[in-house]
Amino acid sequence: MMNKKELNPAITAPNWLRKLFAFLEFISPILTSRIATLLFFTPIRFNTPKLEFEISNKSLSKTIKFKNNRIKIYEWGNSKNAVLLVHGWSGRATQVAHLNEALIEAGYKVYSFDAPAHGNSNGRHTHMLEFADLIFKMKKLYPEIESVIGHSIGGAACIYALTQGLNAEKCIIIGSPLSTHWVLNSFCKQINVSQKVENLIKTHLEYKFKKQFDDISIDSMVTKINIKGMIIHCENDIDTPIEHAKYIHEKWKNSTLLLTQNLGHRKILKNKEVSQSIIDFLKT
Repeated sequence: MMNKKELNPAITAPNWLRKLFAFLEFISPILTSRIATLLFFTPIRFNTPKLEFEISNKSLSKTIKFKNNRIKIYEWGNSKNAVLLVHGWSGRATQVAHLNEALIEAGYKVYSFDAPAHGNSNGRHTHMLEFADLIFKMKKLYPEIESVIGHSIGGAACIYALTQGLNAEKCIIIGSPLSTHWVLNSFCKQINVSQKVENLIKTHLEYKFKKQFDDISIDSMVTKINIKGMIIHCENDIDTPIEHAKYIHEKWKNSTLLLTQNLGHRKILKNKEVSQSIIDFLKT
């Protein structure tokens, strides 16, 4: 059975922030929507556990320029066959790199990066489409990358990149949300703003990026790709409900669904059985 700490989402808005947004909305819903949008694009940098420093020290790492940011990229292993790991929101490369050992033993080189405003990369704000742009950058730098593995929002970025022409043989997503609408709605509930403010944010973002939310939601995007996919999700994932994985599987015709228990949203990345399932999928 999962303990109480594991059942709680990693990111929860403090009560003072919820009260502040309630007050701001009373003053001006439009102003509130703009401030909320900025916060929506601002990941939290969590402390890096000691074990992840050890994982980082085993890598070949360097810094590259990406738009206006300095991005840290990582490389593990020596094989000619490579995969790209993409971390989730408020994550970092070394978090998903818990999968490295199994991948390297199976004969793969592993690449990853810290997205803008994450890990050892600079910046304060970013978004899923920028993750996807960086995936393209990595593929250009390392054309030997043959498959992509994304955790949470990183999975959504992988799917979006595939719809935009990324050349990859297979794609694995872990704990990814099915809908951009759901991501925004969850955020708005966290900070305690109304449906009116949520709609203002949505309208502003669709205008800013010239894209409809439906067009950048996984459940819509997977209908546009033909490559083999694997969807991995824990039934006890509090951050992203299990129903999301099941629905994505229904929409993604060429996909396999793997459900786990008692691993939550992040421990799933450290599980040896999950790692082996990934290897088996990549090898078939």
